[in-house]
Amino acid sequence: MLILLTFSVIGIGSLIYSYWERNQLKVENYRIVSAKIKKKCRFIFLTDLHEKEFGKENCILLEKIRKAEPDFILIGGDFPISHSAEETDERDEAEVGAKLLSTLAREYPVYYSMGNHEVKLFSKKEKKGQKTLFQQAFTGVEVVDGKAVFPEKGILVAGFPLDISYYKPLFFKKKKDLEDKIRASWENALSSAIREDPRETKGEECFTIAMLHSPFYIEEALSLPVDLLLSGHFHGGAVGIPFFAFMTPQFRFFVPKPRGLFQKGEQRYFISRGLGTHTINIRINNFPELSCFDLCPKEE
Repeated sequence: MLILLTFSVIGIGSLIYSYWERNQLKVENYRIVSAKIKKKCRFIFLTDLHEKEFGKENCILLEKIRKAEPDFILIGGDFPISHSAEETDERDEAEVGAKLLSTLAREYPVYYSMGNHEVKLFSKKEKKGQKTLFQQAFTGVEVVDGKAVFPEKGILVAGFPLDISYYKPLFFKKKKDLEDKIRASWENALSSAIREDPRETKGEECFTIAMLHSPFYIEEALSLPVDLLLSGHFHGGAVGIPFFAFMTPQFRFFVPKPRGLFQKGEQRYFISRGLGTHTINIRINNFPELSCFDLCPKEE
């Protein structure tokens, strides 16, 4: 009886703490130095909002973004919540994400790469509802999946699109192969960038930033000439165990390096803890994150 009571108290206490932590937004600052960067600039990376509000209409989140004074904003997907790819699903939610996206697009250049929840939401055939609401919020937003843009001179941003088959629950199954598809997507992105601005190079002399929602495919993406790869999706692993994710949204357990900035040779990759959660709404030692990046030229 005493053991049961002890575990009940621990469980209830953990849920109360998790609720508190999910509402404590942290600004994390990162500094990237490269000889490819010609002029210092700053961008904000947001991902995995999942309809989370920090204050009324996300006033706390917006205040922190405005205080940072970014030159542009990158969004790595999963702003809405979409539970299935069925034609209609009354559980879908997109209003909070749509309002935030519209506000950001009025104030900053915004570049967006889709996550699995956008893929599910936009696959629906409904002509009204959450899908339409969220689509309307993309006015003034540049979607970069399969293409590339230059938000600043010498800075190239691209997105790697993934269809829903790459987000199925894995448990102990092998992940789906992606290498050929991601290479083709990169080549298409560079071609679109050259068409957009022929004065730029093929990306070889630019500082290249790529967004790939799922960190499960980081190795494949780093086989390409990407300088900084941005991901999310894992929500920091739910519980902040050192060096590992307790659990990912695809039900993989104890995945290494679920959050943070890492380096592999000359390349860097970043996995955000994200802003929100869905379904399993737990955050312990794993605060929501607004990621602020300073891109700095290398001093001679």
